[in-house]
Amino acid sequence: MVKKSKLALLFANILFIAGCANQMAPVGGEVDKIPPEIIESYPKDRTTNYTENFIELKFSEYVDKLSVQNSVFISPALEHGLNYDWSGKSVTIELKDTLQKNTTYTVTIGTEVLDLNNRNKMTQPFTFAFSTGSKIDTAKISGKVYDSKVDGVMIYAYQTSGEIDVAKQKPNYVSQVGKNGFYSLVGLRDGEYKVLAIRDNMLDMLYQKNDDEFGVQANKIELNPDNTEVEHVDFFLSKEDTIAPKLTSAFMKDRNHLVVEFSEGIDSSKLNSTNFALVDTTAKKNIFPKYFYKLDSKPNQFYLAFDDTTSFKDYVLAANGFEDLHANKTESDKINFIYKAEKDTFPNKLLKAFGDMLDEKVDFERPVVKIQFADGIDLSDVTKRTTIEDARKSLVDFTTKKIDDVLFELNISSKLKAGSEYFVKFYAKDLQDLSFKNIDTVYQSKFVTSTELDFGGVSGSVESSDSTLVTVLETVNVPKRVYHQKNDAKKKFDFKKVIPGKYFVWTYRDKNKNGKYDTGIITPFKFAEDFRFYNDTLNLRARWPVGDVLIHFGEK
Repeated sequence: MVKKSKLALLFANILFIAGCANQMAPVGGEVDKIPPEIIESYPKDRTTNYTENFIELKFSEYVDKLSVQNSVFISPALEHGLNYDWSGKSVTIELKDTLQKNTTYTVTIGTEVLDLNNRNKMTQPFTFAFSTGSKIDTAKISGKVYDSKVDGVMIYAYQTSGEIDVAKQKPNYVSQVGKNGFYSLVGLRDGEYKVLAIRDNMLDMLYQKNDDEFGVQANKIELNPDNTEVEHVDFFLSKEDTIAPKLTSAFMKDRNHLVVEFSEGIDSSKLNSTNFALVDTTAKKNIFPKYFYKLDSKPNQFYLAFDDTTSFKDYVLAANGFEDLHANKTESDKINFIYKAEKDTFPNKLLKAFGDMLDEKVDFERPVVKIQFADGIDLSDVTKRTTIEDARKSLVDFTTKKIDDVLFELNISSKLKAGSEYFVKFYAKDLQDLSFKNIDTVYQSKFVTSTELDFGGVSGSVESSDSTLVTVLETVNVPKRVYHQKNDAKKKFDFKKVIPGKYFVWTYRDKNKNGKYDTGIITPFKFAEDFRFYNDTLNLRARWPVGDVLIHFGEK
């Protein structure tokens, strides 16, 4: 594209104002789903000896001007910003800085650019480079961000061998991922780099802890004449959480049940009823709950069940020693609630027996049965009042484990008959619930065991000499079902008895051998563990195992 003269530009602007100033989406017809594209740029990619103070872009259709302004990234960064001069589908962008001599500049137009007709976004970032000298830097870093929502994720590269203060220090180079998660950083100088993937919610090229998600590179990156391109700089996204949880609400269902809600997910495995109390600060009295459980409550909500609260006089709920899922701990917190005097009128009962297999079946080879009650109950009562019978009424031996005060596991040491019905019976005779009603009945719930025909499977190998490889099989959709397996000496994996569904397969280097994937740390900088994905999504069906899956894991 050649620079227009000022007169021609003025004339074009007049025509644009006269004919296009009141541009509207066309009426009728098919909905516009075609994303905008950049069809021409000036200067052309890899231009050298560039002396102008502007760049030009031409789009395939009319675009939202503000979205363009928020999507232009120039590396190295300019101090004094940009001016935009529009003419129809084209824009001239004035560079207000004096460009550095003998320097390669990279221009990236991100995927947040919207068209005017239907607010479609660009699907891929557009990048080109030019140099103010006779040579242009051509080194490149590329990879992919693996996340369920990659739109808008930025890639920031810092040319340094030391630590980076990403809360204050802006990157030397910027790119953005496309809808498919891929990105590339081009026109890079020789040197060592720290590369991060950031979901930059403030769009200020700075990292906000507890707000922005991040990903860290897995290996040292050093570009030089013998190493001009580094591939597979891939990322998972995670979030730092340094904020301890709080109580956000509490309300009574009846005088025996109070629902407590936390500000975020908590580690309920470390909590029980002793972590809570109703506190009367005036009379110095406490009422302690008998049970703590999840049941059917909303996310971050839990039930507290009390024997009796009729002596209630302006209590507050106190909680102590609760942690979120990142081990941030709150020593104590309090919250007010409105008392509800109505009685609990629903008797406690066995709700269901179920397993973790598809359709809530129980694995016949390693049987674990879960049973759930309508209200809290003591482990001792569950143990002595529960039996498991087969169809011939033969008893099955098991041990009982508490998950919370309504959910229990019955662990059966022997195999069960495949594809068969079994019955859990709970003998509630003379059992008194929280409403002080005696329950005099036998509750029964049926479960069915799985068969070999219920499962799929997948096997394969990893092309690598690394001895720390772990392969992961996880469902595409949520809720996630994840299988882990350490590869054998021949780098092979073999997942059997996989519940049918669509799955990703990926392998990582378990450098610290802790059996889990480590995402890395920004400050102090710590590499993530390296990983590779199998290219295709696997649709695993019952009775149809998939074999010969090969994951290429290049050596570093």
